[in-house]
Amino acid sequence: MLYTKNSVKRDMAISLISDSQKNTIKAIIDDIHETFARNITVYEEGEKTLIAASPEFNGIYSRTSSGQKTTSKVIVSHTLNVRIKYINAKEQGVSDSKIRSQLGVDLIAGSVRITVDLAGFEIMKKAKSCEFEGRKYTINSKGNPTGMFGPQYYQFYLSPIED
Repeated sequence: MLYTKNSVKRDMAISLISDSQKNTIKAIIDDIHETFARNITVYEEGEKTLIAASPEFNGIYSRTSSGQKTTSKVIVSHTLNVRIKYINAKEQGVSDSKIRSQLGVDLIAGSVRITVDLAGFEIMKKAKSCEFEGRKYTINSKGNPTGMFGPQYYQFYLSPIED
């Protein structure tokens, strides 16, 4: 509890920005996201599907005694609307020199930071790679929350996959 100069009890500090103003600002940020966002394809690790079961099935090697493979992987992909920032790895680091912090992400030439909404974050948590503008990328981070009044978007760092 807070006490004022006149010893009057107050339960909470008064916010300078009302809830309706916060909602308006969040809506503006959503509009900016939609304006600058582009579609990317995100791939999850393939789901294994059992093709055939037989008495000779070996579960360790996923094969029958005749050597025939009994499972296949199904590619699971999603299309997400994200903001993309291309990072110049030579000029920009992923740390704050003032507090000597580091996110544990090594930037290489061609690295990218993408920003997704909550629905995209739920998909990106399970994803292994993504593709856009003719290049494939691997996901290097777990999604850092960002937002003015709490987590509104999540940022992921990607590095290019050389084919």
